Amino acid sequence: MNVLFLVNNTKISPNANGGASVYFSHLQLLAKLNYKVHVLMVDFSDQQDARLSSDVNTEYIQEITEFYTEIKHFQVAQIHPKGILDRVKTAISAPEKFEYFFVNSTNEKIIKQYISENKIDLVWAEWRWTAILANYSNLDIPIIYAHHDWEFKLRKLKSKLSFLQKFHLKQKKRVELDLVKRVSGCVSASFTETQEIKQYGNQNAVYIPLTYQKVELTENNSETPSIVHLGGMGTTANRIGLERFLEVCWNDLKEKIPNVTLKVIGNLKYASESLKIRLEDSQIQCLGFVEDLSPLLKPYDIHIIPWEYNTGTRTRIPLVFNHAQVLVCTKAAASCYPEVVHDQNSILSNDLNQMTTQLIDLYNNTEKRIFIGDNARKTFVESFTAEKQLTKLKTFVESLKL
Repeated sequence: MNVLFLVNNTKISPNANGGASVYFSHLQLLAKLNYKVHVLMVDFSDQQDARLSSDVNTEYIQEITEFYTEIKHFQVAQIHPKGILDRVKTAISAPEKFEYFFVNSTNEKIIKQYISENKIDLVWAEWRWTAILANYSNLDIPIIYAHHDWEFKLRKLKSKLSFLQKFHLKQKKRVELDLVKRVSGCVSASFTETQEIKQYGNQNAVYIPLTYQKVELTENNSETPSIVHLGGMGTTANRIGLERFLEVCWNDLKEKIPNVTLKVIGNLKYASESLKIRLEDSQIQCLGFVEDLSPLLKPYDIHIIPWEYNTGTRTRIPLVFNHAQVLVCTKAAASCYPEVVHDQNSILSNDLNQMTTQLIDLYNNTEKRIFIGDNARKTFVESFTAEKQLTKLKTFVESLKL
């Protein structure tokens, strides 16, 4: 089978960030199914002319060379509308064209030509924009939308919206809901969002959790556990979650555990000024982006995910389980994974105040940390490797009647 893999023009890697790890996992799964995968790295920068070329950023693809038959860079054309009246008509009749200027006949022609020349049987579109591009290009082959999150839900959590922002968000919601209904099928790494996709009208939706390669565990010789927070501040859940943790939990933790340390791993570029101030603490180590996590993610250390909402996929959870760390996470954030079970392979919190109490208990309970960490590692092997998801994905793809 020939598969066209549409993905954003960015790094594809299990270690770069959450989105990159999902891209890597899905691409690896398709390759392991022995499909011939043609990758288009889609560049959505604002350019008037479309261009398909072999000029691919090698830094983006150095970890995936074995996963594809061909790879190209696709610079889409962004065609801005002219005239207020036409703009108003488009907002009413075609919200996809109103919100996304890459939905146009120029890009459609290039995609159709590529599909024809390479005898493509199936389009796999990663994330929202590539799925919109494929869906509104009027293709006559199945499209699978690899769904990452709901923009209309996540955007409401970021800040107060103006009237104009609310209008655009309403239009984008129209597109999102139309999109999941119209594509042939959806794959999501979130169980809860898979169920939501079905409720919104597409029963061809399947939950495929994020997969990683099993790692060799690093020995942990420390007499006391570290508390670890992983993830760049460019991700809303990481940025807001960490700041909330420091606001609600950190002072109480330091009072009850005077020698406690927090290791913050990830790029701080997009941290708010208030978060940066909170991180100026002698008991917090800000380690920046780390490519090889194995020396830092030691078994039985405590790993926190303090995000308080059920949005998207917490891509860190399988990674935490892989390293036999003790996950302490809000119930809302962990709800995307039914494999995460309180007091078995994780500690789940109703809120951040409860998380504080749980962290204090775990810090002084070595036996419990070992029990949770060992079960987490077992769960990883049983559920979060590519080999464990291949059959489910193959069955789903074949059910679309290619």
